[in-house]
Amino acid sequence: MNKIKNVAKRLLGKESPKPYVIDSVARTSSGYCIVGWYATNSVKRVGIIEQAGSPIASDVTNIERPDVVAATGKAAKGFQLVCNTSLDISEIQFVASCTDGNDIKVALTLRGEIQPVKGIDSTTIDFDKVASSDTKGSFEYALFIDNYLYVAGWLLDGGKAQRLEANVKKAKLIDTTIIRYTRQDVVNAFASEKTNTINSGLLLVAKYDSTLLLNSAKELTLTFELEGENKEISTHQVFNAKKEPMINAQRLLNAWQAHSPSQLAKADMFIPILDKMYSANIKPSVRRLDFGTAPSTPKVSMVIPLYGRIDFMRYQLSNFERFLDKTLVEVIYVLDDPKLVNETTKLAREMSQIVTMPFSVLMLGKNVGFGRANNIGVEHAKGDTLLLLNSDILPKTHQWLEKLLESAEKDDVGIVGSRLLFEDETLQHDGMAPMTVSEYPGLLFNDHPRKGWPLQLAPFTENESPCTLLTAACWMIKKSDFEAVGGFDPMYILGDFEDSDLCLKIEEIGKTNVIRRDVELYHLERQSQNLVEPGRWKHNITVINAIKYNKKWKSKLSAMEEKL
Repeated sequence: MNKIKNVAKRLLGKESPKPYVIDSVARTSSGYCIVGWYATNSVKRVGIIEQAGSPIASDVTNIERPDVVAATGKAAKGFQLVCNTSLDISEIQFVASCTDGNDIKVALTLRGEIQPVKGIDSTTIDFDKVASSDTKGSFEYALFIDNYLYVAGWLLDGGKAQRLEANVKKAKLIDTTIIRYTRQDVVNAFASEKTNTINSGLLLVAKYDSTLLLNSAKELTLTFELEGENKEISTHQVFNAKKEPMINAQRLLNAWQAHSPSQLAKADMFIPILDKMYSANIKPSVRRLDFGTAPSTPKVSMVIPLYGRIDFMRYQLSNFERFLDKTLVEVIYVLDDPKLVNETTKLAREMSQIVTMPFSVLMLGKNVGFGRANNIGVEHAKGDTLLLLNSDILPKTHQWLEKLLESAEKDDVGIVGSRLLFEDETLQHDGMAPMTVSEYPGLLFNDHPRKGWPLQLAPFTENESPCTLLTAACWMIKKSDFEAVGGFDPMYILGDFEDSDLCLKIEEIGKTNVIRRDVELYHLERQSQNLVEPGRWKHNITVINAIKYNKKWKSKLSAMEEKL
C-alpha cells in the first residue's frame, strides 16, 4: 500500500516544491486551454499574464480533485483555464497567486497544439499570377469521395459565368449544384473592380456516373462560359475526403453560410458527401484495456466517450471513487480520438494506481462521433442497464445512481435523465423541448428550458416526472430497449440530435421517458469537446443534423411545437 501511495504522490507532483501542477497546455482556435491543479492552502487563484506583466482575461473553471488530496495530503483544486489571445505561447506566462502575497510565474510550452485548417476564406491570392491571367479566378481545392466531387474557389465574373462544370477525365457528369456568394478577401483584393467581385465566391458539388479515380490534380479542371467564350481553370489541390474526415469536413463546410436562406435551401448538396465521409458501414478497430477487476455481472454498465479532453477521465474517476458503489457498475471509456491513444494509455495506467475503481478503455481506430462511440461501448457492456455519460459529468452526492436505477427498472419507463447543474449551482439541463430559431425558418432545434435559472426558482413536487426529450449527457436506459430501437442513429454526424432522436424512438415503442429532478450532477457543458476545432464548419454540421432530424420527425415535432 505504501508503494502505491508513493507512486501516486510522484505521479501527482508530490516531490515537486511547486504548489501547483500543469497537466496540459493546448492551443484552441482563439487562444489557449491550460489544465492542472493547485494546493489551496498555498495558492488562492491562477491566471495568465503577458511577459510585461499585464493580466490576460481568462475563464477559470475549478474542479474537485480528491485524488490529489488523497495522494498528497493537501487540500487541492483542479482547474481549467481558457483564454482568448493572439499572443504566441512564448509571450505569455502562467501565474499562481499565493496566499502569502507572492506570485509564482512560469513560462509555458504547448502540449497538444491544434493545427487550424486553412479555410478558403483565408486564401492568400497570388496577385501577380492573377493579374497576368486572362481569367481572374482560382480553383483553390477539391474534395472527392466515390462519385462526388466538391470544388471551392472564386471567380471575378460578377456572378455571370454560365455552364460551370468540373471536368474529370473519363467520367460523365450527372448533376451539378452551385452556390455563388460574397468573398470578402476577393472584394478587398480587387477593390477597383467592385462590379466583378459580386458573388465571386464559388462552391460546387458535382455527381458523376462512376467512382472517381483522381490520380493527380492535373486531371481536374473547372470549365465555364463567360461573355460567349469558353474558359477553364485548373485545380491547385485535390483531397481524398475519406482520409482525415474531420479536417475535410472543415474544408467542405467552412465557407457555407447556412444562415442565408438561399444557401440553406441548398444544404442537400453537402449531405451525400458527409454521409460517405462518416459512413455507417465503417467499423473501426477496437482495442480494449482493462484496469482492475470489474464485477462479472454488473447491475449497470457506464459508457463514457472520450474526445480531445481526456483529462476528464482523471476528474471523473476521482469523483466516482467518492460517489459510486463500485460493486454495482462497470465503467467503460471509449476513446474516439486515435491520435490520443498513447496519452490516454499513460493516463489510464496512472489512474489505475491512484483509484480503486475498476475501469476499461476501448481504443477506436477511427473517429466515429458521439453516437457511434456510444453504440460501440454498448456492444461491450455486460450490464442489463446502461448509464450513458459524458466525460464532463461529475456526480455531487451519494445515491445518485441508485435513484436513477429505481426509475429505470420500471417496465413502462424508457430513458431516465437527471438535473444537470453548472458549477455555480444554476440549471444547465432540466429536460429539453423543441424551439424555433429565426435564422433557420422551418427547422426546430433543441432548447433547454430554465437553463441558467437558480435552483430556488425551479422547485419541483415530484421526484420523477415524464419528459419526452432528455440530453444524452446523462442517461439511464435498459440495454434491451437501447438495442430494440437500434441504438443511436449513425446518420447524425459527430454529435447533435442523436439523443433527441433516440428519445422519440423509445417513446414510439410504448415507453415513457422521465427525469429524476431529485438527482443532480455537475455538467461542464461541452467542455468534453473543448479541443474540437470550433468554427463555422462545426455549427454547419449542427444545422445539417437538424435538417435530417426535422425530416425524420416532422409530424411528431410539429405536434410537440403546438403544445408549447
